Amino acid sequence: MAAGVVGPLPPVAEATLAEALAKSIPWLERVRFLKTGAEAVAAAVRLARVATGRDAVLGCGYHGWLDWCQGATEGVPAAVRGLFAELPFNDVAGGRDLIRARGPQLAAVVVEPVIVAEPTREWLQMLRTETARAGAILIFDEIKTAFRLSIGGAVARYQVQPAPDLVVVGKALANGFPLAAVGGRADLMETASRTWISSTLATEGVALAAAQATLEVFERDHVCDHLHRVGTRLLHGLHELQRAHPRVVTGVGGIAEMCFLHYATEELSRSVASRAAQRGLLFKRTAYNFVSLAHDEGTVDRALAMLHETLGEI
Repeated sequence: MAAGVVGPLPPVAEATLAEALAKSIPWLERVRFLKTGAEAVAAAVRLARVATGRDAVLGCGYHGWLDWCQGATEGVPAAVRGLFAELPFNDVAGGRDLIRARGPQLAAVVVEPVIVAEPTREWLQMLRTETARAGAILIFDEIKTAFRLSIGGAVARYQVQPAPDLVVVGKALANGFPLAAVGGRADLMETASRTWISSTLATEGVALAAAQATLEVFERDHVCDHLHRVGTRLLHGLHELQRAHPRVVTGVGGIAEMCFLHYATEELSRSVASRAAQRGLLFKRTAYNFVSLAHDEGTVDRALAMLHETLGEI
């Protein structure tokens, strides 16, 4: 703060953080920082299009609100919508067919590696094999999963080899401060010099300092191990709630670190959220509820007890 919040040039902290990230996540050979996840994923797609000279993109999951990934949203030009199509999660045959069908036009395949459930190794391997065959860029959108499943996200947890060409990180990166990044192969990241990628307040230094401090805490305190432990307790508790209240709760979605309940109706989900809030519990109706370092076993047990009381009222 004493050095100022925003300046005319990139701060030294940017290079320091990039080096620290590359040390912890080796497949981030070069990094470019932005302020939001949507910007960072859009930057990754821009780099893929520059590198390949192609336009088409396949996406799997939520990648933000910007035009490039909004295939059925009003206000997006038809020509832009036509460049994007959805790739099904965990569908090996369907994904392979889509990638091969768009082969010569395909710039990138962008995926969230976890969508409600864990990915199969066969699906992850298909993505790596088929994008390489097509000459397309494989991009992992790890906005939710990096610094949560592990510091290196799904790539590290599921041992994706070779690693994706580009990876996007955010959210937990700076522990709530506005910061995201796109990184990956050095040769791909160098194509940034052939296009234009920028961000309002791109030189803001507080979030960079927060990310540096956050990374140190993650490594020192084994944060991801903690998230898995308390998250597993929460996930098991949610399954017990589903068995105890089958009329209201029809299932449990997600994984230990990020999970939620499926409700019988939208009206019931609103009622549960409202009544839980009245008890002092904010529990998201849809994907996801994220555990954090601030949560311990007692926190989880109290949350589950409040949910049990709430569900019993309905």
